[in-house]
Amino acid sequence: MEAAGQVTSGVNIGVFKEPRGFIKVLEFVLSIFAFATTTSHKSSTTFSILCANATQPEDRTFYYSYPYDLESECFKLCDTDAKQFCLLSGSKSSAEFYVFVGVIVFLYCLAALVLYIFFDDLYRRNTRLVIVDFIISVVLTLLWIIASSAWAAGVSDVKTYTDPEEGGIFGTGQCQKDLCKVKSLGNFASLNVSLIFGFLNFGVWIGNLWFIYKETPWFKLTSKPPTEPGYH
Repeated sequence: MEAAGQVTSGVNIGVFKEPRGFIKVLEFVLSIFAFATTTSHKSSTTFSILCANATQPEDRTFYYSYPYDLESECFKLCDTDAKQFCLLSGSKSSAEFYVFVGVIVFLYCLAALVLYIFFDDLYRRNTRLVIVDFIISVVLTLLWIIASSAWAAGVSDVKTYTDPEEGGIFGTGQCQKDLCKVKSLGNFASLNVSLIFGFLNFGVWIGNLWFIYKETPWFKLTSKPPTEPGYH
């Protein structure tokens, strides 16, 4: 009970009025949007094919979603085909890395907010905690730009290889020229938004580094006014 009372008495809600607290909440929310818009996306592509000995074109639809392991998406172009056609490439690694970074940032922001709110006095007095916070923030900032850049290339690949014309479906097997036509392509609005949140997270973390750096002993040492000679 005594320990709980000490923690409660040390609660600092005012940290949300400070840049480090307010920005941490913003980072917490943005990280959720980043990985949620990636993992919740589902779409499909439909094209028609005129198979041999058929009088009418038939529709073929394939579906894809996170983690975009497109190579495992296989289907027969026509019922008479002996082999299935599989999409040529996917973006599984970049998608999973991007979501991993988002989840790690989400958990770290949660832990940092607990530290700021309930143990703010300890945080201010212990310079090691401040330095660790700064170093981890630098690493996470770098991870955001790396993951966002990789995911940007991944989204481009998803758009390419789910397009029958650009992805290599047309021109293979019985899907030759004039026998296949695109009826509908996937909707990638959610993935485009996920990219926006990725680079937005990077920008916010860049700004956050300055405010955390101001708490480090390195900044306080360089900003300390010089002592004039003759004064003690």
